[in-house]
Amino acid sequence: MKNISRVAAVAAIAALATTGLTVTAANAAVKTVTIYGGYSAGDSVAFQDELNIAFPASSGIKVKFTSLASFDTDITTKIKAGQAPDIAMWPQPGGLLAQKSKLVPLDKVLGAATLNKIIKTEVPGFELLGKSGNTTYGLPVSANLKSIVFYNPAVFKANGWKVPKTGAEFTALQATIKASGKAYPWCAGTESGGATGWSLTDWMEELVLKNAGVKVYNDWWQGKVKWTDSRIVKAGNQLAATLLADGQTQGGGQGVASRFFGLATTQGLFADSKANGACALLKQGSFITSFFPDAIQAEIKAGNYAHVGVFAYPTPVGGQSAVLGGGDTAAVFHNTPAVAAVAKFIMSDAMGTHGYASKAGGFLSPHKTFNPSYFSTPLAKKFQAVFNSASGFGFDGSDQAPPLVNKTEWSELTNWFAGQKTQAQAFQLIADAYNG
Repeated sequence: MKNISRVAAVAAIAALATTGLTVTAANAAVKTVTIYGGYSAGDSVAFQDELNIAFPASSGIKVKFTSLASFDTDITTKIKAGQAPDIAMWPQPGGLLAQKSKLVPLDKVLGAATLNKIIKTEVPGFELLGKSGNTTYGLPVSANLKSIVFYNPAVFKANGWKVPKTGAEFTALQATIKASGKAYPWCAGTESGGATGWSLTDWMEELVLKNAGVKVYNDWWQGKVKWTDSRIVKAGNQLAATLLADGQTQGGGQGVASRFFGLATTQGLFADSKANGACALLKQGSFITSFFPDAIQAEIKAGNYAHVGVFAYPTPVGGQSAVLGGGDTAAVFHNTPAVAAVAKFIMSDAMGTHGYASKAGGFLSPHKTFNPSYFSTPLAKKFQAVFNSASGFGFDGSDQAPPLVNKTEWSELTNWFAGQKTQAQAFQLIADAYNG
């Protein structure tokens, strides 16, 4: 177990009180709780460290975390072999719900009052991920964010451009950038080998969620609201105005369809002229900084953010301030007092307060009550602040849709942008995919 200082030990014991644990004598029988997830090597170490501090020897609980190389496949294999852990954390909530007959409902694990208390601290929408009917089988442990726009603060300052706070200001900013002749308003690309088109599904999800709200959004990816519905067509029209209209991005729709989403879409943020592909705005997930040029990544590592800024994707006029993203959702296979204590901790807003927030590469808290000061970088603090101010949350819809639908979304949205299909034709083909 990780050694901790006297101060850290005191803090850990205080944390136990907040999770409802009873601190036992050091020589009490230790109960081991097993957790399986799909984290990277670095995040696995940071997650284990968090648990070691939250559950010191004096708690009578030892938590052992194991990362599975191919989580969705591996966890299914282990369950079938009778080797399920005490707790598992799925990156896709559909995989969790597929195992609901083997899971313990969380009101039985946490108690109804505690379950409801935890749910109230979450960004609305997260509580739906592990819910089937009226029963909650899982709650989120971590989150990631897609509803953000990257920009170059140095370029904005040089041109007098201001970060928008409203949908109207956002629309005006794009027009100002376009009229300046200094850069294309948008950096955009969707080429990604066999997954080409996925970034366009993110765009559609963003616009449907922000215009129509969480309920319509969830009904949409489930196929209850069709791609031909007027609310979805409205989002498609907004996407066309944003990226397909003349002068909005380099090469228009064909440029977007053929450009690699990573390098080609980020290099434009740091180009010196429009002739060299300069673009001012990039809508992408928080992971995209790993594709930035080496010099820019070195600046970020050194704490220099002169060329990298981010703001929340503004809410369209008349829309809702919901955000799009993903995360890991935990569920319980074996219910004991020790398992319940660990589940309560990782599902609460205490998760991440013992160093994980500052060490993990992609962790954000799904709780609007989580203090951004626990993060060590300005970008992570900003991402968490976006979550904290959101009115709702939508989990990546294409990832949850049937595989045929997901594949059709990728291909037909790309065909639309490449000029091979009209918007109406593409949307109809995606709607038809729900029929198999």
